[in-house]
Amino acid sequence: MRTNEFFLEIVSPQGIIFQGDTEKVSIPTFAGIISVLPHHAPIFTKLDEGEVDILTQGKTITIVIAGGFLEVKGGSVHILSDYAIRAESIELAKVEEKKRNAEEKLKEKLSNEDFTMADKDLKLSILELKVAQKMRRRQRT
Repeated sequence: MRTNEFFLEIVSPQGIIFQGDTEKVSIPTFAGIISVLPHHAPIFTKLDEGEVDILTQGKTITIVIAGGFLEVKGGSVHILSDYAIRAESIELAKVEEKKRNAEEKLKEKLSNEDFTMADKDLKLSILELKVAQKMRRRQRT
């Protein structure tokens, strides 16, 4: 690891989504998007759903997360999320189907808990579609 890098790990119930040395990471928090660079001050905060952009070896890797926690401590950064997926792993057809199912479910009379789950599924699928489309545009240019 060079002095202009730090160790980053992103973990979800699906396993380790990213692990390695990186130059910069931008992360969605409830207070807004923050960027972490080498030698960042220690921080522990709750994350919002959104895109995590990782700059490593001159390339940007995008990961979609559904909230979670961030810890910056001692030259390393750890992100723990209930759900995380690399942008290149998003399958459009599956996400569009998930979005349609959530939209249909929201039209039904639901309990508060079922409504919250369907609403979360809808928001997450819209975010995944947005990120996947952005990645495809980026690859064309």
